[in-house]
Amino acid sequence: MSIFHVFFLSLIQGATEFLPVSSSAHLVLYNKFVIGLQGNLGLDIAVHFGSLMAVVLLLVKPLKENTNDFLKKNGVKKSLFLLFLATLPLLSMGLFLEYVRLIDLSRQIEIIAFTNIIFAFFLFLSDRKKSRRKLSNISTRDILVIGIWQSFAVFPGTSRSGASITGARFLSYNRKDSIIISVILSVPAIAVSSGYIALKFFTSESKIDVDLALYATLFSFIFSYLVLKFFIRLGESFSFTPYVIYRILLGLTLLTLIYS
Repeated sequence: MSIFHVFFLSLIQGATEFLPVSSSAHLVLYNKFVIGLQGNLGLDIAVHFGSLMAVVLLLVKPLKENTNDFLKKNGVKKSLFLLFLATLPLLSMGLFLEYVRLIDLSRQIEIIAFTNIIFAFFLFLSDRKKSRRKLSNISTRDILVIGIWQSFAVFPGTSRSGASITGARFLSYNRKDSIIISVILSVPAIAVSSGYIALKFFTSESKIDVDLALYATLFSFIFSYLVLKFFIRLGESFSFTPYVIYRILLGLTLLTLIYS
């Protein structure tokens, strides 16, 4: 694989991991429609690791003031438990699909098209809710509900970010805090996803090009960091409607390609 493809895979991962548009769907589509390009598990690990480093760096400093109240209210141990609770539905859904051997079937283009349209509709509905709550008000029940929404992200096209934001908006959290909740939950979610990909990599005959993996990690880190900072600032003053429109158009375009 050339550095050109590595750059674009990293750009896709970094630009879509935290936006409500589904990074996994865009990676699948790139691999599907770029001639001669096959999926590479080693690079998948690298681009996910880059995104993970970006969000951790943001949580350590720039977003620290937004999470201090949450940590003070719940303490470190309970906060870690809440993160685990939010990730448990995603982990369970992934393991179930793997057990019934449907994990690869879920990556079909038709599934991606329908999940884009359906979950774009849910995002639109949730964004009509009045914003009455903040991150500091979050409860164990809220975390579990948002985690259940997030679990549908095992289906490419759903968008982990979009699903968790949808859950938070349905619970009346304001847009900025809904984004921050999604960002916080992305840490264990990306870690679990990376672990799954790593397991597939080490049990397959795939090989990794160290130089390309390092480039992929670096590019993904840069794009993830920049896009995430931009998205959080944008969330304070703009609705999610542009993302809804984009996802519906993408879904309809894919269905047209399939059935034409």
